[in-house]
Amino acid sequence: MDRYDIIISGCGPVGATMAVLLGQHGVRTLVLEKYAEPYDKPRAIVLDWEVMRVFQFCGITDELAPSTAPHTGTDFVGMDGQIIKQFDPLPPPYPLGWPATLMFIQPDLERILRDKITSMDTVDLETGTRFDTFVQDADGVTVTYTDLTDSQASTVKGAYLIGCDGANSAVRDACSIDLIDYQFDEWWIVVDAWQQRYTDLPAKTTQYCWPSRPATYVVGPQNLRRWEIKMMPGERPEDFEDSAKLREVMSNYVDVDAFDIWRSATYRFNARVGAKWRKDRVFLAGDAMHQMPPFLGQGLCAGIRDVANLSWKLIHAIKHGYNDALLDTYEAERLPHVGKIIEHAKEFGLIIGELDEVKACARDKDLRAQLLSGKMGTSRQGFIPDLTSGILAKNDPLAGTLMVQPKLPDGALLDDRAPMAFLYLALDDTAQTWADACASDLSRLGVVRMTITEELGDTLHTWGMAHGLRAVLIRPDRYVWGGVTSADDLHQKLTTLQKQLEG
Repeated sequence: MDRYDIIISGCGPVGATMAVLLGQHGVRTLVLEKYAEPYDKPRAIVLDWEVMRVFQFCGITDELAPSTAPHTGTDFVGMDGQIIKQFDPLPPPYPLGWPATLMFIQPDLERILRDKITSMDTVDLETGTRFDTFVQDADGVTVTYTDLTDSQASTVKGAYLIGCDGANSAVRDACSIDLIDYQFDEWWIVVDAWQQRYTDLPAKTTQYCWPSRPATYVVGPQNLRRWEIKMMPGERPEDFEDSAKLREVMSNYVDVDAFDIWRSATYRFNARVGAKWRKDRVFLAGDAMHQMPPFLGQGLCAGIRDVANLSWKLIHAIKHGYNDALLDTYEAERLPHVGKIIEHAKEFGLIIGELDEVKACARDKDLRAQLLSGKMGTSRQGFIPDLTSGILAKNDPLAGTLMVQPKLPDGALLDDRAPMAFLYLALDDTAQTWADACASDLSRLGVVRMTITEELGDTLHTWGMAHGLRAVLIRPDRYVWGGVTSADDLHQKLTTLQKQLEG
């Protein structure tokens, strides 16, 4: 029987990203995937700057760039056509090295990731296969799967099994893991179309908060545009299999004849998250573990965060011998984080989808007053929480925040030079001498040392001055573990980090 470190069920963007992250660190990985080719239609359309940093580690950002575009911002339009809420795009320079939110073409991303996988000696991809079941013991997980071309069953063993197999996850079902329901359940029509000629359209993504027919218009990259249109009471998904009905509904928002429809589908938007994120040696990630309404554009982003978090912990467990306590922090960190995002996505969905005109009128009045008074937060990233528990320094105000990403003098970004590992980053030569005094501790923990005294722009040093820091310890997934103020402080904090990793 073949033996792997990790077996992944599902080669969508989440499973494929995890395979690349693991394979680059020498973790022998098998990916089981039902379909021979990546899905050729878009589903997700939004990435953010945290996800782009993960794709930096995957080495795919240059190839992906032509299929992305910075988000133009979002206007929420009330019943009278006036703006009641908005998200403004963050202008450059970008503190994390990327625009806060980007639009992308999912089939392009999937193709790039799959090409990356097939180029790696450490990752095997078995397409045309169906995960069936597993059994596990103290030594690992034995997976049974079926070759769909000849119905031949096979078994394979790995140290861990990861279910990245979507909302209808067979791995989750095999684990008997329940989903916590956040009580959001609506049917929406999603249409992706290529613009063929000029027609009058909003410059920004627009949320039509109209009780007559709530909808979302999304400005995608290149000439890709998307509409998400709420199904009204009494309508059925099969009603919109009729192209005439679909075009009639779309005509409320756009000149349909200016577009070539790429795909249309009806989706049941839910808000749910798994009650448990692991069962011994089996873990779940992405849509297998959580589903959320699309109104914050965080569905895929949350899945990529899952595997960025879990990958570095599995690497430390497999390559450096850390125990089960480290892997338990996956759920402790990800569950509250994604739960908060689901709450916000549901909140925006309720704002947009209100069908009662009296309630919508009151909503418009309240939100417009907040917007005009300046009390309303207009940053989409302001609704993405920090980490609040797990592998973090205690009582450190920066712990759990995302580390800035400066541009180095040669034009490279920080993560282009620093691997996905713990990082000690000194902002001056004195802070680097603190690392000299703790060299053995840093080496034992596999911490990479860097000193940045010059940069293009002033992202890093402005950040350091604002927080009174000359050095910082950074996690592999680029969350700040904690600030460092002296050699003694570094020694104490490395001791604390060692204890956390060992549980």
